Amino acid sequence: MLAAALGWIGTIGTIGAYLMLTRGHWHAASLRYSAMNVIGGLLCAAGSAAYGAWPSVTANLVWAGAALHSAWPVLRARRESSIRLRDDAGPNRTLISA
Repeated sequence: MLAAALGWIGTIGTIGAYLMLTRGHWHAASLRYSAMNVIGGLLCAAGSAAYGAWPSVTANLVWAGAALHSAWPVLRARRESSIRLRDDAGPNRTLISA
């Protein structure tokens, strides 16, 4: 029962992410879209593994890996801009003014 629930939650998550993308609510490079696909793929893979459906496990792990791969440049760019903002602010400056 738990395996089926994991599979269904993962499937709903990945299809939901795709619907949000195609309806224009999310961008293909957004972290939300990637995160939903990573989590959904992992949940589907876990559910499939419990049933011994190894081709499905492999496909879902590849799906999650592709989503993680697409999120990596966004995460790296955010980290670099955060470092630049801290360096530009200096020790006695604030980034946000009231």
